[in-house]
Amino acid sequence: MHLKAIKSFAALVFFLALFSITAPGTAVAKEEIGKTYKCSEMRVRDPFVFADKKTNFYYMHANDNGKGLKLYRSKDLKNWEFLGRSFTPDSDFWGKTDFWAPDMFERDGKYYVIATFSRKEKNVQTPNGTHALRGSSVLISDKPEGPYKPLINAPITPENWMSLDATLFEEDGKLYLLYCHEWIQVCDGEIIAQEISKDLKKTIGAPRLLFKASAAPWGKKDPKSMVTDAPVVNRAEDGTLYMTWSTFGTDGKYHIGFAVSSNGKLFGEWKQSEQPLNNDDGGHAMVFKTFDGKTKISYHAPNSKFPERPTIKDFSVRNGKAIIE
Repeated sequence: MHLKAIKSFAALVFFLALFSITAPGTAVAKEEIGKTYKCSEMRVRDPFVFADKKTNFYYMHANDNGKGLKLYRSKDLKNWEFLGRSFTPDSDFWGKTDFWAPDMFERDGKYYVIATFSRKEKNVQTPNGTHALRGSSVLISDKPEGPYKPLINAPITPENWMSLDATLFEEDGKLYLLYCHEWIQVCDGEIIAQEISKDLKKTIGAPRLLFKASAAPWGKKDPKSMVTDAPVVNRAEDGTLYMTWSTFGTDGKYHIGFAVSSNGKLFGEWKQSEQPLNNDDGGHAMVFKTFDGKTKISYHAPNSKFPERPTIKDFSVRNGKAIIE
């Protein structure tokens, strides 16, 4: 190739690389610490938004290419500053892969992230083949931006279960861990509640089944693979206790499910909505309050390896029914 042609080609490559970073609707190729990005420029699955009243920032952790967790913060939920890596595992950390679904909490002046990890060795026999053990672990930090360290170097979910998407819910003075017993192991995915100590170091008592994936009338029916993801429980202003969770519909798309507790308690009968809440192939939702009191729902869409985006919309529950606006 002639020198002139080489220079032209190099210029074209530089232009395309620059465009891939800045073009609207295109995921960032390499994020820069301190730089601000729109949701349309971010690649984030399982976007849990934590509103920190101490700093008056919204925080969102995300998988950092399977090597750790990265972190963004925002004042307005539209412009997100990239803060860099929030969790880098030591070489002896039990979880070697995945780094999924980082949910963030503040308790007694400490900040916690509960995320999903897998071991490296494939030694768990399931009806769907041999897999590496998957589970959720608790991470802790003195500051919302980290760095975070393992509270305990072990899963907080059962050691012999394929589990994921653990989160917290408090009721009647007790703290519960909600998580999924994965379809890989049980075929009809399960949503589980189990009491957890207030210091988040151990579970108490046996896991208790809330419902299975097949409970959703609109969900895909496959005896070998019915997914449960992201069980998050909230109480609406009218007192309704509801859960958002995700699975695949008969249309093949990923959806947000909505279930209401019949007695207003965690261990009531969970009645499923006849239809999912969305139709944009998105899911893994959570609901939060803004600093000015508005209710929002956050989830990723579409559900693909690229380009899944954090999606944040207005949300309300009226007369036991949910509305994404």
